[in-house]
Amino acid sequence: MPTVLDVARLAGVSSATVSRVLSGDAKVSEHTRERVLIAVKEIDYRPNEMAKSLRKGRGNSVALLVGDIEQSIYSALTKQVQMALEEIGLDLALYNLSHRDDRLNYLLDRAAAMQLRGVAIATTDPIPVKQLLPVITELQKQKICVVSIGQRLQKFGIPSIAYEEHEATRRSVGYLIESGRREIAYVGRITSATGADRYRGYRMALSDAGIPLRKELVWDAAYRHAGGYTAMNRALERGIAVDAVQAGSDEIAFGVMAAALDRSLRIPQDIAVIGFGNTAWSEYARPSLTTLSVSPEEVAANMQAIFKTEQPEPLSVLIPRVLLRRQSA
Repeated sequence: MPTVLDVARLAGVSSATVSRVLSGDAKVSEHTRERVLIAVKEIDYRPNEMAKSLRKGRGNSVALLVGDIEQSIYSALTKQVQMALEEIGLDLALYNLSHRDDRLNYLLDRAAAMQLRGVAIATTDPIPVKQLLPVITELQKQKICVVSIGQRLQKFGIPSIAYEEHEATRRSVGYLIESGRREIAYVGRITSATGADRYRGYRMALSDAGIPLRKELVWDAAYRHAGGYTAMNRALERGIAVDAVQAGSDEIAFGVMAAALDRSLRIPQDIAVIGFGNTAWSEYARPSLTTLSVSPEEVAANMQAIFKTEQPEPLSVLIPRVLLRRQSA
């Protein structure tokens, strides 16, 4: 692969002169500039963009830190964010947090040394903002933008892109109630930041309809198929009356449906099920899954807008969710 030195030898100039020409330095004479550009074309020299950015003390990569890389919502998000960043000349580096605060702290601590342009945190787990604020503030001083995806942290000076959660759940559970359901369960990780917000919407919908909250219909479970399957099985084994389930994710919802079908219950006649996230296969399962929408393209577009700006305001974007009615409810 041709180097700057090869260009310099062919043009009969120093490597420093080649660098000045390629950076657009006006101090280089037109005659010298022309010789260098001819040499560049002749040997097909292509500058190393990564090396150029590192010499400037700032890289072209944005780190996306996801709570759990195995959750399907993050694959769609990663794809869209990568495409949006590439359009403005930035690269994406993906890191898995594995639901660990210490890993989040470690990656933020390393952001400056890694010459990152920015860091986007996408996790449902509570972010210990007060603990991390000193390092985030220091990163911002170094023009390394920190963005929150999924949690609204703009009051801490962090640009945030989030979905409406409790109002979306309030509407979907309200839809179940309007359909005649009364024994409605909620299953999801209610201790996570996002899960707590969704659970709040569930409680609000019950309150709106004058239906008392029953603790035996609230099932804390991980965002996995197994979490929904186990929670539903346990409830049925205990003889708990349930005619509908609002799940905290599509994966949980599919687990709930599998447990119900294994016991010869009909969906939605016996138990209606609503998911969260509109995963790729939710429309093609049978019965197809009624769920709440997700818009990774809109998240990515807002990410792109933030990184187009050198000093972004601590804005907050709230993306609405739509109830997609299908066969399961």
